[in-house]
Order: sequence, then structure tokens, then C-alpha cells
Amino acid sequence: MFDLAERLSSNKSNESKLSHKLKTMLFYQTEECRSLVNESFRFDGKDEPKCVKNRDEEFRQIDLLNPPEVVIIELNASQDVVQDAQRLAHLLPSQVSVVIVGSEDAISTIRLLKEMGFYYLFWPVSKQECSDFMKHVLDNHEQHRGLMANRKSKRVAMVGVKGGVGTSLISSEVSRMLSFDKGVSTLLVDHNYHGGNLDIFMGLKQHQKRIVQKGTLISNIDGTYALGLIRKITPMLSMLAIDSDELNSQELKEYTVAVQEQALKNSSVMIEDHAHLIRNEDDIIKLLQQVDVLVLVFDATVSSLRDYNRLNQLVKKNNLDNQTRVISVLNSSRPSNSGSVSAEEIEKYSGQRATITVPYDDKAPQYVLEGLQIVKTKSAMAQPLMNLVALILGEEPKQESRSFLSFFKKKG
Repeated sequence: MFDLAERLSSNKSNESKLSHKLKTMLFYQTEECRSLVNESFRFDGKDEPKCVKNRDEEFRQIDLLNPPEVVIIELNASQDVVQDAQRLAHLLPSQVSVVIVGSEDAISTIRLLKEMGFYYLFWPVSKQECSDFMKHVLDNHEQHRGLMANRKSKRVAMVGVKGGVGTSLISSEVSRMLSFDKGVSTLLVDHNYHGGNLDIFMGLKQHQKRIVQKGTLISNIDGTYALGLIRKITPMLSMLAIDSDELNSQELKEYTVAVQEQALKNSSVMIEDHAHLIRNEDDIIKLLQQVDVLVLVFDATVSSLRDYNRLNQLVKKNNLDNQTRVISVLNSSRPSNSGSVSAEEIEKYSGQRATITVPYDDKAPQYVLEGLQIVKTKSAMAQPLMNLVALILGEEPKQESRSFLSFFKKKG
């Protein structure tokens, strides 16, 4: 029987929950900024923002599944507003509208922040000016317009030129480093269907891929359904890995793409492990249109080098405007005396040096089986992997030690 009293009670409860949803957060550096922002919100009869000190660890406390609508970040004490904003961008969900408060009076600052999808409120500002500015930002957010539309998750494709070059290992290390060490909300997407060992590299116990049925239409996939297919590993790290007895690899790929499109707004960075599935020019063209960073992984063998050169030429041919950043990773998956080619031979054949060189470590399999992050060990692989993450985030990598590079100079 339809119970009107129960329905009205339920509606009131839902309205109460909505009214208490956190709308605005302020990460402040000075009491002057915190006081003025709060006054401007009270002036308009709005709830005051949740105010916390501007520290990196505080940004990591944002609820990724239920984030605030607007985040205000004071950078008045910053030496470089744009650089600090770029660093903090990776810590914020892409569906959040971001206002930077700063005292840099430069057109370039406004332009660069706008390109990032950030609003800029120049300081000092009056209470009325702050009130009008925030009203504009909140209205834009509610209408899904304005600079928020410029914000998106960074998509990184890890592509192995062939099987067995270590693409899944590198994908897992990068994902864990981003989330555990950098505090970046990360979604790892497994494109290895009907197999793969990504769960082992991630140190996951009793992992089962989410099973999907053939009857589910891709067009019906929404955000709620997508979240049900994603495994939450930590508050900052999630994984999408699906399988099916009824769908082939191409159908699973299309299904995965539909799900990850819905999940993009809940992560700052998406790492896609394509392993060795990108093989032809059409695959390369589609990938270059979709991702921000393309990482090509190969090892020091003749066959791998030939495949790398072929794919790299296709990338250069179709990435003429350099809209997608390309990083090459030479992953030494075997000792130097087991048929490896030298660094000089690699450069001569491909016409360039690898961006990152990861040296061979015979203890790596042991670290993986123990569920350890390689970057947390004393392995020679650690620093190059850290440098790869730095490059993905647009940071300056540390200079690799000569001992790493000398690994390849033993031959010849």
C-alpha cells in the first residue's frame, strides 16, 4: 500500500541529506583570507566553507566519491602561483570547480590558470567583490559551465611494443606511486582481457575480475553502474578490470572504454595498461586522440627494438602537433649477456635514446611475489621509475646515475 506519510518523511530525509552536502572548501594560508571569505559567504546567507590549512596532506582527505562542489585555494604565500596550482591539480577530483586566490598580478598567470580550468581571484579583494565572484563560480558549477569544463583527468596509456616487456609491472608501480606517495587519486585500467597478471604486480590477494554479461547495453552504463565495476584498493587508488565468458576481447574493450568514461570524473589520473594490444596505425590514431601521455615500453632485444621502432614511427606520423606527450621506456627485463642490444645500437637503430632506462634487477620477481613496491626497495629500478612518475606529472626528474646507464655499455 502507498504510504503518503512514509513517502513525505523519506523526502524530507533526502532533502536534509542534500542540504548538508558539502558545497565549498577553503584551503587557507592566512587568517585574513579565511576571515574575508567566511564573511562574504555569511553576507550572502550561504553556509560558510569548510576551512582547513593549506597543506598537501589535507587535500588527500577530500572524499573522492562525495567531494565538495567548489574548492578555494589561497596561494598568497606562494612564490610561483601557477607551479603550485599545477602541483595541487593532481590532488583534486576533476568534477570540482577550483578558485585560486593569489597576489600575482600578471596576465600570464590568469591565462595559464584558465587553461588548467581554474578561476583566479586576485588579492587583495573586498568582501563585495569576493561575494560577487563566488556567486558567479557557484552559478557556473550548478549549470555545468564555465572553466570547470576545461578540467579533466589526465589519461596515461602504457603500451608494450610486444608481450613480456614489463608493461603491467610498470603500470602497477606507477599507479601505486601516484596514489601512495604523491597522493593523487588514480584509476588503473586493465586492458588485458581473458588473462593478465596485473593483480600479482599490484600485490592483490584473491583478486577476481568483475564479470559482465552480454545482455548489458553499453549505452545504459551510467556513473552508478560504473562505480560498481571498480574495485577500491585504497581511498586514492581504484582498479577497473573486467572479464566475460560471453564477450570477446574487442567487445570487452568497448565495454571498458564506456565504463572508464563514466569513472573519469572520480580520479585525477587514469593509468591504462594496454600491454601488447596496440598493434596497428588505427589503434595508434585512436589512442593519440584519447590520451594525454603515451608511454611506449620495450626491452633490449632485437625483436622488441624492431617493434618499438615500427610503433614509434606510427606515433610520430600521427602526432605531428605533439598534442600527446610521448615517453619511451627501455625496461631491461633480462641480464645484459642474454642477447641484449647496447644503448648505442638502440640509439642508432631508432634515432633516439629512450627517455627512461630501467636497469635489470634479478630480485624484482621476489619483490613482486612479496607484494612490495619496487620503489620502496633499494633496487636500481627504483629511481628510473620515480623519474617516470615525475615526467607524467610534469615535474623535473632526477638525473639518473651513471651506474644505471653503464649497464648497457658492457656489450661491445
